[in-house]
Amino acid sequence: MQSGKVKYYNSDKGYGFIDANNQREDVFFHISTWKLSQQPMEGQQVYFNSERNDKNQLRATEVTDSSLSILENSSSSKHTSTDSDRNDDNSSNHRSSPKRPNKNNRSNRHSNSNRNSHGQNTKGWKSTAISILTVIAIVFFGYTELKPTLFNDEVQSSSMPSPSYVETDTSSITGDPQIDQTVALIQQGGPFPYPHKDGTTFYNREGRLPTQSQGYYREYTVPTPGVSHRGARRIVTGGNPPTVYYLTIDHYDSFTKLDVN
Repeated sequence: MQSGKVKYYNSDKGYGFIDANNQREDVFFHISTWKLSQQPMEGQQVYFNSERNDKNQLRATEVTDSSLSILENSSSSKHTSTDSDRNDDNSSNHRSSPKRPNKNNRSNRHSNSNRNSHGQNTKGWKSTAISILTVIAIVFFGYTELKPTLFNDEVQSSSMPSPSYVETDTSSITGDPQIDQTVALIQQGGPFPYPHKDGTTFYNREGRLPTQSQGYYREYTVPTPGVSHRGARRIVTGGNPPTVYYLTIDHYDSFTKLDVN
C-alpha cells in the first residue's frame, strides 16, 4: 500500500486528491473508495491502493488508515500460517504415528494464539496514536484556515471580473516576505523548500484558472509562518518560462493574479 495525506476534499461532490509520499503526481479518490469511519479531512494521513484509468490518471481503488492496513497484513499472515500448518500436518501423517501431529497441533494453536494477541495489542496502540494525530491535525488546520481568510479579505479587490481569480497591481508584488521570496526562487530556478512538490504540474481540475493545455501550469509552496507543514498557500505559474503568476491562500479555492515583472 502507498501512503500520503488528503490534499483536498470536496464534501459536496464526494471526491478529493491525495498528496502521495515519494510521488510527484496527486492521486484522485472518490468517497465510494473511502474505507474509514470518519469523513475525509485535509492533512489526514491515509494508506491507499491506486491504478491508472483509461486517461492515464491515477485513481485510488481503496483508501484506508494504518490500523486497517495492519489487519490486512495480520489476516494475510494468519492464512499463510494456517496453510503451512496443514502442509506440516499432512507431511507428518505420512512419516509417523497419529500421536505426533496432535502435539504439533497443540503447539501451533498456542503459537497462533500468541500471535493473535500481539496483533490485537498492536492494533489498539495504533488506533490510539491515530486518534491523537487526528486531533492535532484538526487544531493545525483550524488555525491554517483562519489565517488565509483574514489575509484574503485584504488582497481581494472590490471589483472582480470573474469568480475564479482577481486582477491586481501591487507594488513589490504583495509586501509579504514569504510570497516575494517564493517568486524570486521561481525566477532564479530554486532551490525550493519542497523539491519533490514544488514545480510539479498544476492540473486546474476545478477550472478556477483559464483553460490551458496540460503542463502549462506549475505550482510552488509559499511557506506559512508558524505552520510546520506545507500550509494552504501556493503560487501557480503559467508558461515556461513563467509569463503569469497566480496566488492562492485557501488551497486552490480562489486565486489572485500577481503583477510580476
